[in-house]
Amino acid sequence: MRRQAAGEDGDLEWGWLSFSHPLLATTPLPYFEVRSATPGPRLAVVAGMHPNEVSSMEAALRLKGAFAGQLERGAVSMLPILNMPGLYAHADTICPVDGKNINFCFPGSRDGTFSDVLATSLIQEWSADADVFVDLHGGDLREDVAKFVMCQMTGDVQRDARSRELARCFDADLVIEFPPGQTTNTGRAINVLPTLGRYGVMSEAGTNGRIDQESVAFHVDGVLDIARMLGLVGGPRLPRGRANRTLRGYEKILSPAAGRFYRDVAVNDQVSAGQRLAVITGLFGEPLTEMRAPLAGRIVMTVTHNVVEAGDMVFGIGEVVGE
Repeated sequence: MRRQAAGEDGDLEWGWLSFSHPLLATTPLPYFEVRSATPGPRLAVVAGMHPNEVSSMEAALRLKGAFAGQLERGAVSMLPILNMPGLYAHADTICPVDGKNINFCFPGSRDGTFSDVLATSLIQEWSADADVFVDLHGGDLREDVAKFVMCQMTGDVQRDARSRELARCFDADLVIEFPPGQTTNTGRAINVLPTLGRYGVMSEAGTNGRIDQESVAFHVDGVLDIARMLGLVGGPRLPRGRANRTLRGYEKILSPAAGRFYRDVAVNDQVSAGQRLAVITGLFGEPLTEMRAPLAGRIVMTVTHNVVEAGDMVFGIGEVVGE
């Protein structure tokens, strides 16, 4: 792993990071590094795994200024645009080098394709000594997401309590706790890091591939509150304003047909089992099918485009603890 600094301002350095693996060596990634003169924890932050999720990438950019000159101890490392091959192509969730979604390639493999190697390099090299890994996401070109944060439970009471505390640094609508031993809806960095004895959280906020100031602030404030929790920066912890409801994971709801998509619900709505979520018609407007909720819970995400393909993920629904 090699850094080529392009600029420096006090405790802030920025430039290009290259990994030594042959599949990655010719694709440098932009980085920011803020280091205090006083030793302490290291916080690792990534964004741009999905290049159209611009609110999270903008948040990473603003965090550079928020941390520069403010660190009381330790270090903050940031990769603000992870999927560089897809950036100017405006790739929708995938990395165009190999057609894979990096988000679901963890723990990765040094013997795999580009996305697999990048995933393992992130957690085994770049962030190997980080105390907390934060992955910022949210709001691709045709989707809307609630302001939510995810963490992986292990069954270890103390470790899970720490993960919950980190996740709740984000003032979220919903806090998704993936249960121990899950075998579906996995493959994220945050699902894997606890198996390595490490901590990770993933935040989601944004809509339709545009900069939404409220979503940017959600990401920025959450990361800053984690930094306060770690003692990297001073100041009071932020007050809570959203409900912070806890979900037991979430289910991906797929469209049963191709056609025009008319939804009845929005993100963060409460739905009951069997409730109608959407109607799908043919391209001429003829009724095809209705979509109904397979469980009671809250809407985590929904697509916003009126046309869907069969098998598209069009909703995410999570069961709320105690609701």
